[in-house]
Amino acid sequence: MAVVGIPIDCTGRFIGVERMPSALRTAGLIQQLSAKDVGDLPVTIDDSRRDSTTGIIGFQSVCAASAAIRAGVGDILRRGERPFVVGGCCTLLIGVFAALRDHIGQVGLAFVDGHLDFYDGRSSPTGEAADMDLAILTGYGPLGLVDLAGPPPLVEPGIVVVMGYRDAEAAAGHGSPDPTVIAPRMTLYDAKSIRRRGPAFVGQQVGRRLIASTGRFWLHLDFDVLDERVMPAVDYPQPDGLEWDELRHLVHPLTKSSGLLGADVTIYNPVHDKDGIYAKRIVGFLGHLFTA
Repeated sequence: MAVVGIPIDCTGRFIGVERMPSALRTAGLIQQLSAKDVGDLPVTIDDSRRDSTTGIIGFQSVCAASAAIRAGVGDILRRGERPFVVGGCCTLLIGVFAALRDHIGQVGLAFVDGHLDFYDGRSSPTGEAADMDLAILTGYGPLGLVDLAGPPPLVEPGIVVVMGYRDAEAAAGHGSPDPTVIAPRMTLYDAKSIRRRGPAFVGQQVGRRLIASTGRFWLHLDFDVLDERVMPAVDYPQPDGLEWDELRHLVHPLTKSSGLLGADVTIYNPVHDKDGIYAKRIVGFLGHLFTA
């Protein structure tokens, strides 16, 4: 496993998530994972202006960062190593999936996140690319991103499974596109349905589905999938999220799957964790999941 940091913050204002790779390394991530550390990619998003055409903050900066992430993750894949990507924000997924398409082809996506990330530039209340990453990945967004690795989509909606979101009502209120209408083949489990079905059962079912559909998949884990009581150190905390044990049961079958190509973790903000308590909790959690 090769750990690579992607220290980006798509607000363009450096509000803290860009410090995530450094904070988790300091908390012992490399030792906990017994992994190779390949350092941080030299990427940044440093433009806080919202583009008038696309509605995305720092659009050209996002495009440049995505291209650099594509190249950097591509280098890891070319060496035959399994990438473990430490964000930063969810925007990194665009470059990651461009690299996967370059070197592997179509790859499924297990998308574990407290938000749907399916806004467009018009409906997003923030203009942050991290509001829109799932839409962009599945082909709904501006040229320069959706076509980063050739004709869109970067990932077919039918091989995407979204788990843990709880912002559907708020997103609809802002006029966000509805993925159940635009991408009906995408599978959606909100936090309530995961709890109702049982996190371990859902994780096992999703793993089997992704193996059956593509044989290989990527895991995205955004820590705002956790309830704000147990993980306040994120940019947009929400109530009614998963507990740590629920998340562990959900993700465990995916991390142990033979089809897992790699993973990313995002949206831990050290600015909201002055004593490093949550960094240590994250590192221990990841060590449990990704080591034997």
